[in-house]
Amino acid sequence: MYTKRMNATDLSKYLSPIIKASALWKDKVLNVVIIANPAAGGFTRKNIATQHEILLKNKSEIAENKPQLCKDFAIKVYETERAGATAAFVQGFVKEAALCEKTDAEYLIVTAGGDGTSLEVQTALAHIVFDLGGEYSVLIKNKITILRLPFGTGNDGSDGWTLDESLSLLEEKSHFALQKAVRVDCLKGSKLPSFEYSHNDESLSRNPPWYAFNIASIGIDAFITHMTNRTKSRLPGNFYKVWIDLACIFYGLKYKSGIAKIKIFNEDGNIIETLETGIVFCLFGVSGHRTYGSHQKILPDDRNVCLAKKMPLIKKILLKEKFKSGKHIDHKLAFLCSAEKIEIEYDKQILVQMDGEVHLVDKENFPLIFEKTEPVIRIIEKDDAPFYKGAERI
Repeated sequence: MYTKRMNATDLSKYLSPIIKASALWKDKVLNVVIIANPAAGGFTRKNIATQHEILLKNKSEIAENKPQLCKDFAIKVYETERAGATAAFVQGFVKEAALCEKTDAEYLIVTAGGDGTSLEVQTALAHIVFDLGGEYSVLIKNKITILRLPFGTGNDGSDGWTLDESLSLLEEKSHFALQKAVRVDCLKGSKLPSFEYSHNDESLSRNPPWYAFNIASIGIDAFITHMTNRTKSRLPGNFYKVWIDLACIFYGLKYKSGIAKIKIFNEDGNIIETLETGIVFCLFGVSGHRTYGSHQKILPDDRNVCLAKKMPLIKKILLKEKFKSGKHIDHKLAFLCSAEKIEIEYDKQILVQMDGEVHLVDKENFPLIFEKTEPVIRIIEKDDAPFYKGAERI
């Protein structure tokens, strides 16, 4: 049926009628940019690309018979090239938007790639808000929306696990919301945290603070993420589940176990819990009801913090399925809670990851702090969304 695989330009043509028909930008002058990773599986894997194109073509044809609700519309495509270039493009896009004198102008950034693509775009926006502030912060929070399409292998940070689910945000009753992020910071000391992310030969942000828009964590899962990144830079496919099994055996050989001292804070800045324990991992989500590692249900309820206590190898192997399926929440070796911030002291080297970006943190870089930011990223949520996921309706 389709003689060639869909590319980013094809995607823009299919999306245009769908976006124009959305009530979200009624009577607005809408400027859209699609930031696409041409190497993402949603473009390169034939079966997935064909499924995406069939779905997009059908939705586009239906939308063409609906009225255009935005006052005016423009769309362009940017294909990612190398780490760092996308952030520079986003900065230029924001500066261009700031120069626009039309009061009814709004902007939509559509990411079509994996979690790494959406991470880089959102990190660039967060840095502008927190580092520059002022009129740029107002612009990003009030006029620039991001729609994260699942074109990668994991897609835990996308607006829906499937493309159909993501596009339904444009078709059904939805609203704008401001999403919080997780800020990760640590001491720089005499030794900076080192760059462990090898996929593009350059880190998104070499020095802290770093940002996550889904889950940040330390421990074995950061090791799994790092090894998955290294593997997929050489071979196509999703190797996360393979490395879950391998990490049970090899992680302890590479990174020696230490004792973590963890302070947990509530919204008022008060310490509500203090833990001192050996850990397999400790993670902090923007909210509860979040997954990582290709939909591993690590935060299956309203709580946004999960810790796995140190355990023998055989226990890791026996319990890994519970952690993957979300059935770990009542196990004695798991600890879950809700928190606004956690502060971690640790006496060994350990890996930290933010939505797939991995760094090696040395013992002199602690304490390591995970905390929620103010609402910063403008997203789209359905009116009947079943769970609170860290975004405030606007």
